[in-house]
Amino acid sequence: MKTVLGDEQLTFLAELRTYLDGLDPALVEATRAENIEDPMQPRAHGRRFLKRLGADGWLGVAWPREYGGQGRTAIESWLMAEELYNRRLPNGLLTLNAIGPTLMLVGTAEQKAEYLPRIRAGELEFAIGYSEPDAGSDLASLRTRAVRDGDGYLVNGQKIWTTGASVATHLWLAVRTGRPEQRHRGVSLFITPMDAPGITITPIITQGGERTNAVFFDNLRIPASQRIGAENEGWSGIVTALNFERMFYHNEPRWELRQLTDWAAGAGLLDGDTAEAHELQAVVGEHAVDVEICRLFALRGARMLAEGHVPHAEASVNKIWWGELRQRICDTGLDLVGEEGTIATGSAYAPAHGHLEHGLRSSPVWRFGGGTNEIQLDIIATRGLGMPR
Repeated sequence: MKTVLGDEQLTFLAELRTYLDGLDPALVEATRAENIEDPMQPRAHGRRFLKRLGADGWLGVAWPREYGGQGRTAIESWLMAEELYNRRLPNGLLTLNAIGPTLMLVGTAEQKAEYLPRIRAGELEFAIGYSEPDAGSDLASLRTRAVRDGDGYLVNGQKIWTTGASVATHLWLAVRTGRPEQRHRGVSLFITPMDAPGITITPIITQGGERTNAVFFDNLRIPASQRIGAENEGWSGIVTALNFERMFYHNEPRWELRQLTDWAAGAGLLDGDTAEAHELQAVVGEHAVDVEICRLFALRGARMLAEGHVPHAEASVNKIWWGELRQRICDTGLDLVGEEGTIATGSAYAPAHGHLEHGLRSSPVWRFGGGTNEIQLDIIATRGLGMPR
């Protein structure tokens, strides 16, 4: 069988799997159960799991050795995240792969010394404070304001869709320090602990039952030493972090296809020489091919990052394909299940453990989370195809 991975990468993957297979089974099972319930928010077991990986030197595999990493490429980092995704285990993705590398590029020496060792040890979890009620896709119009006050800043305003804020240790916060008409040239970037006085977090429960949050700031004080980059020049840090986020994965569609095929096989729908069985085999086969396409899209993005390029349009293609594929797989599954498919996840009577039902309810979020599909299509048209804005 041909593979798009080299010998060194396959060796890394084998070593990683051996390491993961040797972890404490009780810790792994508790972490997996917690992660299946809500993969967006590592909690008690997820934290313990990530700290175990950090203590054993398996966090930050693509980080430079000077920062405690293994000095590998973005491909090995992608492989590790994929393996953890496949086992339904957390990977510390955003904090490790976006915040940490951005701090390496734009943080001060003091900020690097304060945060990087603790991120690589799995001690810190960042939430992202970008979107506001009137500033999501148009982030440069954000209105949460920071005003200089002595050796710090006072912050007032609101963020929304701040997933993970309720369990994160820190917030990566974009605020306005310049005039509104300055747009992105009047934005600054800060780090603040989530338990700082002046922060209030309220839950927003999505249609799929996942928790995201609104975060309010009432005279939140942030020392000037926690500003990332110069005042009014935070936009470059935001763009840098977003570029590091543009590595995508394929395991959620693979997971949902596994739920579909396991349920269909258990019901005997894939067996026999009937027209119905042949039709279902063909549909499942098409989904399996689409999952592999999703994987190759994702691997292409990782390879571009490893070569020093940013996958703009390529990541947008993957994001749209990933979200729509998940919905198609869940649609197929619930059509097969029939009316019992409406039994919600969490019920002992829910077919396929309710994962397909939950997946379909969650699907609207996939169309706008991380940038709407319309925004992604604009990126494909302008940056991928060179069309005029």
